[in-house]
Amino acid sequence: MSFGKLFVISAPSGSGKTTLVQAILKDTALQSVLKQTITYTTRPPRQGEIDGKDYHFISIDQFKEKIEENFFIEWSTWYDHYYGSPLSTLKSLKEGISYVMVLDRPGAKDVLQTYPQAILIWINPPSIEELEKRLLARGDGASLIKGRLQKAALEIKQEQDEQLYKYHIVNDNFDTALEQLTLMIKKELFGQSCKL
Repeated sequence: MSFGKLFVISAPSGSGKTTLVQAILKDTALQSVLKQTITYTTRPPRQGEIDGKDYHFISIDQFKEKIEENFFIEWSTWYDHYYGSPLSTLKSLKEGISYVMVLDRPGAKDVLQTYPQAILIWINPPSIEELEKRLLARGDGASLIKGRLQKAALEIKQEQDEQLYKYHIVNDNFDTALEQLTLMIKKELFGQSCKL
């Protein structure tokens, strides 16, 4: 049996990465071969989020215990909350199932150090101004938006300078971005031609 592949998708907060990944996982050609890694977090669930489906919601003490146990392939903190991806995902690749992780840039770098075969995909917003509109529409608070916009500008500049990611998408139109993402993943999984 061939190994599965690990896709890491990153983008500034509000760029649509989570929505794109949810749509990808509904693609009938991918449903049997691609799953999302469910990450762990200490933040409380948002409305509609389900434990074990959206995240594994655990306490800070439980998270710190898992850090000590080397449970995570990567972990980070953001606004006093911990986030981490289980190392067990790499073991699951041996079963021929491919996984997608949604991570920030530092998390993607950590994954690459442990698993250099990971396929990294970067999603850009059309502009910082558009990103601000999306974050406002999402209902994020003013201080949170300011922090996220500063982080987004830094991340976008870092990716322009470093070119850490194999593929790049600008999410200025959701359907077009989804089509591009689908083509990229199918190319890597099935060797299909990918016109980008």
